[in-house]
This record gives sequence, C-alpha cells and structure tokens, in this order.
Amino acid sequence: MKEKIDLFVLYLRNERRYSELTIQAYQRDLKEFEDFLLKSGGLQFDQIGYQDVRLFVAFLTERQLSRTTIARKLSSLRSFFKYALQRNWTAVNPLELIQYKSKKQRLPEFFYENEINSILDAAEQDEHPSALRNIALLELLYATGMRVSECCELTLQQIDFTLQIIRVIGKGNKERIVPVGDQAIRAIRQYQMELREELLNKIPKSPYSDYLFLSDKGKPLTAAQVRTILNRLVDKHGLNLSIHPHKLRHTFATHLLNNGADMRSVQELLGHVDLSSTQIYTHVTKDKLKETYLKVHPRAKRQTNFKED
Repeated sequence: MKEKIDLFVLYLRNERRYSELTIQAYQRDLKEFEDFLLKSGGLQFDQIGYQDVRLFVAFLTERQLSRTTIARKLSSLRSFFKYALQRNWTAVNPLELIQYKSKKQRLPEFFYENEINSILDAAEQDEHPSALRNIALLELLYATGMRVSECCELTLQQIDFTLQIIRVIGKGNKERIVPVGDQAIRAIRQYQMELREELLNKIPKSPYSDYLFLSDKGKPLTAAQVRTILNRLVDKHGLNLSIHPHKLRHTFATHLLNNGADMRSVQELLGHVDLSSTQIYTHVTKDKLKETYLKVHPRAKRQTNFKED
C-alpha cells in the first residue's frame, strides 16, 4: 500500500498542486490507516472492504479522537480510494457506504472592528527588527482573506501594484483575482523599500528572490512562523486576544458581509468552490442585528414627537 500512497502523494503535489501542509495531512491519515491494517493482519490492497473501514472508525473512536478529526481522516481515505479506482488498483471503493457526521460545525471566530484595529495599531508601534514585514503581512491577510499558505507562497509576480490586485493561487492550483486596498499596498511598498532587500541578502545569491515575505534568515516565511509572529505581537502588547492566521480570514469575510457585500462576491474572494462553505459567515454580531432592526422596522423606531398635556 505504501507505493500506492506515494503515487497518490505525487498526484496531489504535481497535478492537484496542493500545499505541502495539506499533503502532509493526507500522508499522516493514510499512513495511520495502513498501520492499522498491518496490525490487524494485513490485506491485499484489492481486498480492503467496507468492514475494514468500519473497524478503523471504531479504532479511532476508542482513541477518543474528536468527530471532526475522524471525519477529516475519512475524507482523506475517500480521496485516496477515488484515485485508486481511477488507476484500477481496486474494483470497489470501501468508503462508498460509509456515512459519518462530524459534530455540528462551530461558527468561525472573528475579530470585531475595534479588535482588529488594536492589533494593527500594535503592529505599527512594534519595535521588532522586522516590524515593517509584519505590518505588511497583517495588513495583507486582513485586506484579502488569503489563506496563510497562499500568503507564504505569494510572489512579486502575482501582485499588480498599478491595478491593486493579486493573482492568488489557491487549493488545487485554482487561481482567483483579489483586490487589495490602499493601506495594504502602502505597507507592502514600505516593506519592499526599507526591509525586504536586507532580508534577501541574508542568503548570497538567494533562490528566493521572487517570494514577497521572507523570514529573518532570508527564506520564505512558513505558516508556523506567521503564527509565531502574530502570537508574539498580541502577547508583547498585552492584547487579551486569541489570534491565528485563519481568524483573519474569518474576519475578512465577516466584515465584508456585515458591511453589505453579497454572498457570491465573498465566495469568489475566498476561493470557495461551494457557496455552502461561505454561508457559515452569514452570522452577524448582535450589535449589527440590533442596528439593522432599529433602522428598518417601522415599530422599532424611537418616537421623538410627543404631545404634552
């Protein structure tokens, strides 16, 4: 089975152009299933069936993994066996009759406008040697809703500074065009002019000259480094906030919808294939709901003209 997993990984990397983080997740899930089969006595690949997958689900449940984690592992197996069918490695998909519902999806966490402003202000005041890079990174994540992997892999060639748009390469090598606001563009320009060249020169004849965001050692930023940068920022400035890159993506989508953007436009900007993935952002804050209610409901408006006795 290992050889088939390796071929599947090559397919994900070369044809689907998945990010390395996504590929590593697939590899872990498939290796775990392979180890389970080996410990259970081993099977010929074309003998793997429905019951084997059911036993694997029971094994994962006994380990007290969350339903979301188990659902993700089954998703990896579904993709793998779909590929196996296409390659004629097996005649039957053992996942075909498997149904497993994860727990009810939680609403995504997001920052209120005053919270994101406090984070941006902290970045502006920060005295870190790479503060200009960190400001540009934060502004861009919030301005575009890009995934952290998309941001780390962003090259200068993907940015049109004149039109203020970015050609984002997302999951499955799918491209989308995302506009960028003035503040993010200014932050990127300042980082380019005052810091990026210095970081690039950390490595003589650097092979990373196309990448926009470079680490303090001159290599492209990784997703883990971005998380460290954001956590250090809020901790250093005493902000009582939990932060991670995807929360900025949630904030981008929520703020757009709260301020009148239509669902289809937000779907396009986020790079969601299905509208259902975007609909989770239709939640709005209680303050926004109250504001809208008071504005439009005829019996909710305050009466200012009263007759005196």
